[in-house]
Formats: sequence, structure tokens, C-alpha cells
Amino acid sequence: MKLGETIVDGVFLQRPNRYLAHVEIDGKEVPAHVPDPGRLPGLMIPQRKVRLIHRPSETRKTQYTLALVRHGAIWVSVYPVFANTIVGEGLKKNNIGCLGAYDSFSSEVRQGASRFDFCLTHNGVEKFVEVKSVSLVEDSVGKFPDAPTERGRKHVEELIQLKRSGKGAAVLFVSQRSDTRSITANDAIDPKFGEVLRRAQEEGVELYGYNCRVTASSVSLDAEVPVVL
Repeated sequence: MKLGETIVDGVFLQRPNRYLAHVEIDGKEVPAHVPDPGRLPGLMIPQRKVRLIHRPSETRKTQYTLALVRHGAIWVSVYPVFANTIVGEGLKKNNIGCLGAYDSFSSEVRQGASRFDFCLTHNGVEKFVEVKSVSLVEDSVGKFPDAPTERGRKHVEELIQLKRSGKGAAVLFVSQRSDTRSITANDAIDPKFGEVLRRAQEEGVELYGYNCRVTASSVSLDAEVPVVL
């Protein structure tokens, strides 16, 4: 997935709240939207190089959106929605083998009181897939979440119910960085999410993980990595 034509370089200065960063672009301090409300530990460090999407608009409070952060020798995407986009691209090309065979798929599918990222259909049987973007990596282990997520727990609980009703159900963790070798539940941050994820695995909900190849101008799925609980 290409980031687009309007990508600019900057330097991260500070993050006064979850959705706002101050960055330096061409020697001038400007505000930028942070699309990931998580804590982003180890990434949002002053003087880190960043890449931003420039979208001038009279209706936007900020003209820039933070997309990538330089972390040592690699770029890391801090744009969670990119995970859904690249999974959608992979489904169109039929190259996400872990999800199995399917005749068709839809995105943003409402089921009951919730909306799931994707629904795959094969021989009339539906499989609901929820995508989770992983940004925190420690010693090559991706950890989700990096902040407590009631919404994430709710999605997994609903996937359990869908599995019990005879439908397929899966969680696909996408780490938008190249240094991830496995993915696990971040019990130190949200033990309740870890508990429900382990219960989901016991109930037959499929758990998969991928890392990504992230360049200065693109993000793409790279290799499947194990989810180890």
C-alpha cells in the first residue's frame, strides 16, 4: 500500500494528548493528528524522525497526520487503519493463506450489534475476521494491546459467540513493523483481554499474525508469525 503523493518529513517534538503531536517541519513547529490513540511506548520519543501525510483542508484542525516513526533502522507505521487496508488488498489478491479458501468477502460487515472488519464466505459458510493493529514490540515479540481496550475484548467475545453458532471466526493481528517474530497478549496492560483471547482460542476462534514490510513510502504484509499465548 502506497502512502500517497503528499508525504513530508518531520521531527517529533511532543505529544500533549492521545490524538495530537507537535512536530517540526522545515524548521517550523506544527500540530499533527495522531491516528493511534494507544500509548505507543518506545516510539513517541522527542527528536525521532517521522513521516506525515499532508492533507490541507478548511474543515480539519490539523493539516498533517502522523504516519511513520523512525525506530532505529526501521520505519514503524502508527496508522492503525492501514492494517485493514493492507489486509483488504491481500484478500483481493487471495494471498492471505492462513484465512483459508473463500468465494467472496465483504468489509465492514454488521453482525448483530457489532461491525466486523471482514466477512469471508466459502460454500455458503461465513467467517468473520477482526483485524488488530500491533505497534508495541519488545524483544521481537509483538504485544497487543498497548493500552486497555474494552472494545477489543467485546469483539473477541462476540467472535466466540459466532463460533458457537456455527460460523467461522478469526482474529488477525497485523504488526506494522518488520522486527516482529511472534505476537502475544499484553497481559501486563490488559489482563482481561488476554483472558478472553485465550478463551477464544480454546473455543476454536482462529488466531493469526503477520508482520509488515514498511518503507518510507509504503506498508505491506510480509511474513506470517505465530500467535503464542
